[in-house]
Amino acid sequence: MTQQDGEWSQVSRKRGRMRHVPKPKTDVDETKENGLGIRPNPNPEFTVSDIQKHHDTATQEWQISDCWNTLKDLLATALSEANHPPITKAICFGPGPYDPSNGSFAARRTAHMQTVAFCAIVDFLESQCENKIKRVIQEPMFTHIDKDFCVELGFEVVDTPDAFPMVDEQTLVYGIHMELRTYYLALATLPTVFIGGGLGEWERVIDFEPSLKEFVGPIAEMDATYTKYPFPDMNYIFSSTTMYWRKQNDVLESTSKPEASLPADTETSKETSDIAQALEGLKLSEQGSAEKTSEPDSDKSPEKAVS
Repeated sequence: MTQQDGEWSQVSRKRGRMRHVPKPKTDVDETKENGLGIRPNPNPEFTVSDIQKHHDTATQEWQISDCWNTLKDLLATALSEANHPPITKAICFGPGPYDPSNGSFAARRTAHMQTVAFCAIVDFLESQCENKIKRVIQEPMFTHIDKDFCVELGFEVVDTPDAFPMVDEQTLVYGIHMELRTYYLALATLPTVFIGGGLGEWERVIDFEPSLKEFVGPIAEMDATYTKYPFPDMNYIFSSTTMYWRKQNDVLESTSKPEASLPADTETSKETSDIAQALEGLKLSEQGSAEKTSEPDSDKSPEKAVS
């Protein structure tokens, strides 16, 4: 994980693609950009059908992977332990765009693999319980084609920051390699299950950036009171990820529930009245992470950084 945006480099779109007829521009806001200065794709090349084919390929790879076999065992173990609250809603935060503007294969693959993993987790949980689980997805870099694809997958697609207040005590929150400030907003109410960056990783980051300590409260609360499971990695796509599962008898203290806004006294905070715009800058999309150089440091993923 890293906080240094300057360590990332841009990767130019490869030439020689099969499509030669330009697609009409979408209605994305090209003025938006994330912390790496990456904007949504204003002229995506893939149709919903194209994205579905890439998703199917990723699904096939995922289903035979060691990562999924290990994760299924972990989920079964978690479900076998007594007094787990029911899960009625699952929210996927920031998997990345499926047609990244720089044409990065690695970015596209990681976005699909993280989405496939989320869907597999929810499918497995539904197969073990008697209720359906509502699926929600939020990604500020999505084009309308990405959103249409997600709707076909059975998601409710919401714009940033609408998913944050949707989190409640019966929610599974899934966000791989997000910024700590974004986790802080997503965890205003502590959920049943959280899959994301664990406390140990964030403590190492805070050693270098002490100003981030004020945002670690929700994760620290879960680390102290939830059951923890190490999330298996797959080519750095899920590196430094932990699964936290709340116990039924846990009492959530009101002091552990931050307001869904950034503290006003931090230099990196945005105006709370413009929180939606702030969130676009806080989220590091998968597209940027795949543009990093291929040699990862021990605390970094070559796919997507946590900052």
